[in-house]
Amino acid sequence: MSKIFQNDFRMKKGCFFTSVVLFTLVVGVVVYFVKYNKDYLKEFSKTRVLEMANDELDKKLSEVKFTVYRDSLKNQLKKFIIINGKEQFDTAMARMQVVIAETQYLIKDKIVDSVDYNNFKKQLAGYERSKKN
Repeated sequence: MSKIFQNDFRMKKGCFFTSVVLFTLVVGVVVYFVKYNKDYLKEFSKTRVLEMANDELDKKLSEVKFTVYRDSLKNQLKKFIIINGKEQFDTAMARMQVVIAETQYLIKDKIVDSVDYNNFKKQLAGYERSKKN
């Protein structure tokens, strides 16, 4: 073997060793952070998910034909997201999933009428009642 090839091989060993050590440290830090700061991660992600859901729902509702009920539906969704943000992570995500599915079903035909709005409002009121009991 030539001297040049041997020097390149030594550098590769050193880079490989450094990479393995750094990778192990990064994995250890991530595992530690997830294990001991799980609640912080949940709360941080909950606010981000709710913000993204609100933005996405606003975009979808802007595609719906303008009616008074469309604007009322937007207001109800914003209130629900604010109230839902105060709940625990798992509860908030489960509720948000149901509400998003219901909203997508309502706006499927690109119009929100009084029947759709009233049914949606009753569904949201059900979440408020369950909190009081």
